[in-house]
Amino acid sequence: MKKQHNYTVMHWGTWQVESREGEIVAVKPVPWDKNPSRIGQSLPDAVTSQTRIRRPAVRAGYLQHGPASREGRGKEPFVEVSWEVALDLLARELRSVKARCGNEAIYGGSYGWASAGRFHHAQSQLHRFLKGFGGYTASTNTYSSARASVFCRIFSGR
Repeated sequence: MKKQHNYTVMHWGTWQVESREGEIVAVKPVPWDKNPSRIGQSLPDAVTSQTRIRRPAVRAGYLQHGPASREGRGKEPFVEVSWEVALDLLARELRSVKARCGNEAIYGGSYGWASAGRFHHAQSQLHRFLKGFGGYTASTNTYSSARASVFCRIFSGR
């Protein structure tokens, strides 16, 4: 049983990862971090959690009947599919929407969770992909700052 130590860097600092036979067994703060966040130590559980989504999943009715199947939304089980199947479904639907309604019908504005780095920033990846597909409809501002600008006009009498 070979024990390895590697490092990983994430939102919550730099960590030494101990693994055995490809499985993470411990995550320890690096010696030079004088105030490590306890959140980083949750990494082993995040990787092995029973609630982790390991593969793409598609609503059963969608798999059987395509996008017109809407009555089971919120009620039907999801069925795990391969990445190849998931990407084919996505590509087919994007092409369909583009052909019927144009790129302006594709919304590329899910907030997602921001990232400390630009490469792993979900919106940056989504926007780059959709620009390569011919464009999309974007959002501007956020609900918080957009609401604040309205309140400021009301309170200032403008």
